[in-house]
Order: sequence, then C-alpha cells, then structure tokens
Amino acid sequence: MTARPRRATSAAVVAGGVALAALAASPAAWSTPGPALPLPPSATPPPPPAPAVAGVTGADDAPAPLVQVVTFGPGDHPFTRFGHDAIRILDPRTGADVVYNFGTFDIRAPHMISDFLKGRLRYWLSRGPTGRVLADYEHENRSIVIQTLALGRAQRRELARRLAENALPANRDYRYDYFHDNCSTRVRDAIDGVIGGRLHAVGRQPGTETLRAHAMRMAADNVPLYLALLIVLGPSTDQPLDRWGEGFLPEMLQATLRDVRLEGDGGGEGRGPDRPLVQEEKTIFAARRPPPRAAPPRWEPAFLVVGAALGLMLLGLGMAAARSVAARVAFGGVVALLGTIIGGVGTFLLYAWFITPHTDAHRNQNVLLFAPFALAALVLGPAVAAGSRGAARAVWVIACAAVASTALACALKALGLPQQSNASLILALAPFWCGLAVGARAVVRHLSERS
Repeated sequence: MTARPRRATSAAVVAGGVALAALAASPAAWSTPGPALPLPPSATPPPPPAPAVAGVTGADDAPAPLVQVVTFGPGDHPFTRFGHDAIRILDPRTGADVVYNFGTFDIRAPHMISDFLKGRLRYWLSRGPTGRVLADYEHENRSIVIQTLALGRAQRRELARRLAENALPANRDYRYDYFHDNCSTRVRDAIDGVIGGRLHAVGRQPGTETLRAHAMRMAADNVPLYLALLIVLGPSTDQPLDRWGEGFLPEMLQATLRDVRLEGDGGGEGRGPDRPLVQEEKTIFAARRPPPRAAPPRWEPAFLVVGAALGLMLLGLGMAAARSVAARVAFGGVVALLGTIIGGVGTFLLYAWFITPHTDAHRNQNVLLFAPFALAALVLGPAVAAGSRGAARAVWVIACAAVASTALACALKALGLPQQSNASLILALAPFWCGLAVGARAVVRHLSERS
C-alpha cells in the first residue's frame, strides 16, 4: 500500500471513529433538540384581527371584495411536487381581480442553493391578474380548486388591505422555510389573522400524518426527490403533527378550511347562526394526472432487495478476485464508486446537522448508515484494483466500522433515542456493508497468499 492511501485511510478511519464514538457515547446528542432558533412567524399563534380601517374601501354598505383561496395541485417539476395555493381578491368597485402569491422566487438566482442551505432563501409576495395566473397553471396540467370564503364585509376589506400592504416592495420579502414558512402557511396565517384565530383553533386537532410521511407520499412519484428527503430529514419530522402544522401542504390547508366555522356576526353585521368559513368550493380545472397518494408508500422490501443485491455483488467480486484480476479490478472500481457516494452523503448529513440552521435535518441518525469515513474509498478503491494488500485491508476496516455504526443505528431505534423512520435505509445499508466486509476480507486473504 502506498503512503498516500495509507495516510488517507488513517485520517478517514480515525476521524470517523472519533466522531461516531463521540455520538455513541453521548445519548444527549440524539435526544436533545437542535440549536434554539427563533420560530418563524407562521409557527406562532396569530394576533387577533385588526379593526377595519374606515375609508379604505368606502362606506360599510359599499360592496366589499370577494375573497377566495385558490389551491393548485402538484406539477411535474420537483419544486411543484407539493402543490401551491394563493389568495384571490376581486374588488367589484374597481374591477381589480388579482391573485396574491406568496410562492414567488427567482430560480435563476446565482446563489439559490447556497442561500437555501444557509436558511436565507428569499421568497416574496407577488400579485398578478387572475386570468393569466389560472391559465398558466392549467397549461402546466395542475388542478385548480377555488374556495370562496364567507367572511364579513369588514373582514374582507381588512384582508385585502393587509395583502396590498404586504405586497409593497418594502414588505414583501420573507425567508422561506420548507415546512414552517412557505406559500401555504402564509395563506393560512393571513386568513387566520382576520377571523380571530378560529383556523388556528381547528388546527389544534391531531393531524393525519407526520411531516416526513406527508413529504414521502407527495414525493413518491419522483424517486430521486423521494430518496433525498428520506435521507436528509431528521427525527423532528417524525413527531406527531396537528392540523395547523399540516397546513404547510396546500391540500391539507384546503381540507382544514372546510371545517372552520365563523361566529354568526357577519363580521360585525349583526348576530346570526354560525356559518362555515368556506361558502362554496368549485373545481375549475381537473388535472390529467393521478391524485397524490393518500399515504406514503411501503417500499421496505424493495430497499432490502437492492441492498442485498449490492452486498452479494461485492461479496462475489471479492471471492472471485482470487481467480481473476478482472474481478479484483471490478471490486476496486465498485468500492471507489459506491464508497465515495455513500461517504459524500454522510458528510453532507454532518454538514446539515452542525452547520446549517435547518433543524429538520439535525440529529439525523442516517449519518450512522452513510458512514462519512467511506470517502476514503475514493483513494483505496483504485489501490485495491492495482493489487495493494494494505488498501484492501483498509477497505475491510472501513466496512467493519460501518457495520458497527449500522448496528448502533439499530440500537438507537430499539431504545427510541429518538425515534426516526429509517427502517428502509437500514434494510438497504446493513447487507451492503456486510457484503463489502466479507468481500474485502476475501481480497485481503488472496493478496496475502500471493505475496
């Protein structure tokens, strides 16, 4: 084994061992919350509605704007997989008919990815003519459902006023958060702000799924997005969720709006019986695509099959290396490729945990499955292909360490410190690491006998 692979292996194994030992020796690292961060505006109970401002839209008996929530179904692009919603304001006095959209961002921004990772991705509230907006979404084959809200005149005027003020250049920007402050939560908060928290009260009811489960069911038809979310999301997304939290999804907010009832005061226009918030709901365009899944897919058997197939391949190549140089070269190439990918993912998970402000990616136990020290395979794999016994032994050590860290992930799951839904990943990585360990041991024995 050359000096360069030996130094890379030593550094990788020592650093990885120290990191995993520290994590394993400190249960608090798994059970305590991440860094304390201020809650986004959408996570706090909304203030009571402000009184209607006299003179904003005319006298009390003047026509008030029509207020509708427009819910758009999922699209094809990963950015559109979770749907979208907006608020339509139609003012009969002026004829203005606009859609307020909290989901506007610049996909061509040069630092968009880095801004997202740093928690600085900028979204803003825009407004556009209703006809053009609806036509754009219909062109994208995305369903369009409109809910007309039975707000009183004063409430409708106040909501229109707040949206117009929020859309001013000085007020429109906000920092986007995938689950807690997005286009849907902003619509939710805007409506709740003019109905005295009645939406928030209904939102205290238990939800149907966790954040992870909702993400998995919505992303299941896009396998790369599904895998990315499954790997990156930490245990905080597996906690019980109420309907308020589920409002990050437009379709779930749409369902919650149906269950809200308003006091029968007509927004200050005299007492009467309670009435539903949603006065009318109408589908104006039905997309020609299957609806989102009602529950996340159960793909654990598929993950096990893939992991077992990779493990058996590595075991077979390692055993065949005694008879074929080509098998040894193939073994080294596969080790370099898969080790680099897995180690790179694990390194990113550590970065997301300790560097980024995204608490939903913190304390992620998948770092034990995607061993960061496997990055050393980038150097060791070619050395094994060239016949280095020391490199083969180093690969065996890395595989054994990864088997141990995978066992630790299983132990954490058994102890519930804390619970994280990653059984499918364990089923895939456990046989992979075991196959690599046995295959690498076979290569070591063959190269030792040859020398």
